[in-house]
Amino acid sequence: MPLHEGYPETPQILHIGVDGNGERQGIAEERTSAEDALARLETADCIVCEHGPPECDALAVLAAVRERDASLPFFIVTDDERTVEAAFSMDVTDCVGPDSRTILSQKIERAVTCYRNERMLSRAEAVLEGLADAVVTIDESGEIRYVNEGFERVLGYDPDEMIGTSLTRVIPDRLAPVHEESLQRYVETGERRLDWESVETIARHRDGHEIPVTLSFRSEACNGDELITGTIRDISERRTVETELEASRERYRKLVAASPEAILVADTETGEIVDANAAAEELLDRPRNEICGMYQWEVHPTEHHERYRKIFDKHANGGGISRSSEHLSVVRSDGEQIPVEISANRTQLGGREVIHGIFKDVSERKARERTLESLRSATRELMTAETKTDICEIAVEAAGEELGLSLSGIYLVNDERDVLRPVAVTEATEEIPDEIPRSEDGNGPAWRAFESGEVAVFEDRTEVYGADGRELTGEQEMVIPLAEHGVFLLGSRSMAKLDEYVRDFAEILATNVRSALDRAEREETLSAQRAELVELNRINEVIRDVDRALVQATSREEIEETVVNRLASAGLYEFAWVGECEVSVEAIRAVANAGNAAYLESLEPSDDRQECPVAKAQTSGQAEVVEDVMTDPAFESWQDESPVGNTQSMAAIPIRYDETCYGVLTVHADRSRAFDDREREVLVELGETMGMAIAAIESRKALVSDCVVEVEMEIESAEHYFIRVPQELDCTFTLLGTTMAPTGEIHCFITASGVSSGAVLERTAQAEGISNTRLIRERNDECVFEVTYEGPSFVKALVDRGAAVGYVEADENRTRGTVELPMDASVRGVVEAVKNIAPGARVVAQREREKPEKTATEFRMQLSESLTDRQRTALETAYLAGFFEWPRDSTGEEVAELLDVSAPTFHQHLRHAQAKLLKTFFDQ
Repeated sequence: MPLHEGYPETPQILHIGVDGNGERQGIAEERTSAEDALARLETADCIVCEHGPPECDALAVLAAVRERDASLPFFIVTDDERTVEAAFSMDVTDCVGPDSRTILSQKIERAVTCYRNERMLSRAEAVLEGLADAVVTIDESGEIRYVNEGFERVLGYDPDEMIGTSLTRVIPDRLAPVHEESLQRYVETGERRLDWESVETIARHRDGHEIPVTLSFRSEACNGDELITGTIRDISERRTVETELEASRERYRKLVAASPEAILVADTETGEIVDANAAAEELLDRPRNEICGMYQWEVHPTEHHERYRKIFDKHANGGGISRSSEHLSVVRSDGEQIPVEISANRTQLGGREVIHGIFKDVSERKARERTLESLRSATRELMTAETKTDICEIAVEAAGEELGLSLSGIYLVNDERDVLRPVAVTEATEEIPDEIPRSEDGNGPAWRAFESGEVAVFEDRTEVYGADGRELTGEQEMVIPLAEHGVFLLGSRSMAKLDEYVRDFAEILATNVRSALDRAEREETLSAQRAELVELNRINEVIRDVDRALVQATSREEIEETVVNRLASAGLYEFAWVGECEVSVEAIRAVANAGNAAYLESLEPSDDRQECPVAKAQTSGQAEVVEDVMTDPAFESWQDESPVGNTQSMAAIPIRYDETCYGVLTVHADRSRAFDDREREVLVELGETMGMAIAAIESRKALVSDCVVEVEMEIESAEHYFIRVPQELDCTFTLLGTTMAPTGEIHCFITASGVSSGAVLERTAQAEGISNTRLIRERNDECVFEVTYEGPSFVKALVDRGAAVGYVEADENRTRGTVELPMDASVRGVVEAVKNIAPGARVVAQREREKPEKTATEFRMQLSESLTDRQRTALETAYLAGFFEWPRDSTGEEVAELLDVSAPTFHQHLRHAQAKLLKTFFDQ
């Protein structure tokens, strides 16, 4: 573009004054006023002002012009030296005398030409700087005269550093000679061998990488020089898009060719098929050259051409992607009609608008839909079937009718016998075995599929399923696991192969069978649970009734009789009884019975009952349940002529409290497997309740009884702390007494003789079950310790059973001690409690003796005999003065003042008196 394009050819020169003649040697001047000239500054190229104040003050006009335009040519016509001097100080262009008109004309022409060129150049630069493309101007030598800011954006070079350099700086070295030759030829001859409007080439970026660009050139003369201006545009993105577009077209061609679906491409306007892939040739049974040239609707049935033409027009006019699947078909060369689903999309291909149609053969899908509908019907039947047998029969029938599998059967697992047993089989074969037992190696196909949960398929294979060698023979066979229920065996002699279609639907059918069997099993479980809940509610009602009776019971015998009578009379069980094993002999003794005396008469004391559930329950402390009396080895001698009546199952429940077993509650039922987990838990809780009640009664009796049973026991060795430490340290331990903390911890006060306190403390720190040990005092060779037990302790076990500890002494050889029990307490239970902690314990002696109880008068007399007068006076005065109240009515100092003694003396007497009082009380 020429730099002067868009400017008026004739300069606008405004003349302010009275002597202007309208033209000055070819330069037209327009006479005007100062006000008009100032209003037209935007379009003026020069102002000439004659100085003639006051009418025309050229200096004032110059000042006004310079405020708005600092470069507009401004000439003053005057010969006044002072005016000239002032004008030059105000940046006037020049001053000329009134007689120098010719000189003025020459100066105006030069100034106007320069001013117009500068304005045009400024405008051009503003336009060029706003361009996104790079713009460069070179002279005939190739030297750069101008570059815009876009040059840096495109090529990375700073515009200022490019001025004066050669254009070859941005041209790759391999192309520089060609550029120089072309420029020289153009300068010398004006010959152009390339289209200057658009040349694609390569430019070199400042960082060294090459970028594809397009160049457009234009030459023009400027001040006598031939300049060439070029526009450089980065076409990297365009090249990338073109490359991707070509790659996309290539992918499209490959996808069409390799697509497994038939593809026909037809002209949108005419409907003529212009391309087809190999799948289309196979679908239509025609070669590609025959298909191309046909009209789209001609591949469909002739009688429906008009319908298919309308479908094609709808696709062509609608655009986008459209699908049609209802009652559509194509015709093969032999006339066979194939149902298809069509997906059509209008698109551009090689500048041509076409319809891209995908024809999917849905023959198999239609067949599958019919089969699926049949399977849906079978599924509805499966979901309404009430029993597992009905479910299996429906599934086997569907496999034969809908899948064409003549050999099929469903085998459900029998966990007890470890076999798969047929529930439903087809009538077409007699080779389905009656049952499939688990093989020794576990590798039978049916069991392998059942246990792995994976479908097994066998082709042209004979499999032995039975232990007797019977075979299931078919050309094709499948074994589908039915989760934990069993397996679905499927086979066919007529099919060459169980194709994927048959396998899929067989697995769908098997999945529905699994769901139906799950549902049937859930319903069976719910029904059983409802019956169980009814039974459990009845049991709970009986247990609540028993609990109420236990609260009012006053003896162990009453507790035992109440429980067995209530259980037997409730109608839930055949009979119930309470028994225990004798200490002296390994035999069972019945202590309470309700419902069957014949059974109890069979329990001879001399019988060996090591395997009896009752003996096991008492020994282990755990409930023992016999699911079926007629098959249990413990009842083998009674299975011909059973003394247990109609008993089919029984439960032996230990009557326990803490570690003591008071006996066994045995319940008999007239049905097998009568005691499920919930019922067992309820009975176990009943046994624990009985144990707690018996323990409470025995504890009460221990407090009020005048007679006791004294059992003397001896232990030679055990892991218990009290027994082991004296043997290891060769010393003697004597139990002074025990207390029990609210948290259940036992505090034992022990005297250790013949050993240092340090040795005892060191050994105690290593002992298990001891949470804390404290030295109370050490005098001579005797130490007193407080030992806190957090683990099992024979003291706690004895206290829980209503027993009282007499004396206990352990030395390096053995441990001896006595235990006092109520007259009706279980000696065996106490002995077992001790043996649980010290298995080597043995009874040395057992005797009955009276437990003397002192009266209050005897107690006071014994206490008075032990107190001195001062101790008695101090104790009585402190009591009467309220020293023991809380808060105290009198302090120790106040009581001491009453006694006329010092406070330390009072406290000494009081402590001694309190110690004697407590000793007298606890020694009782």
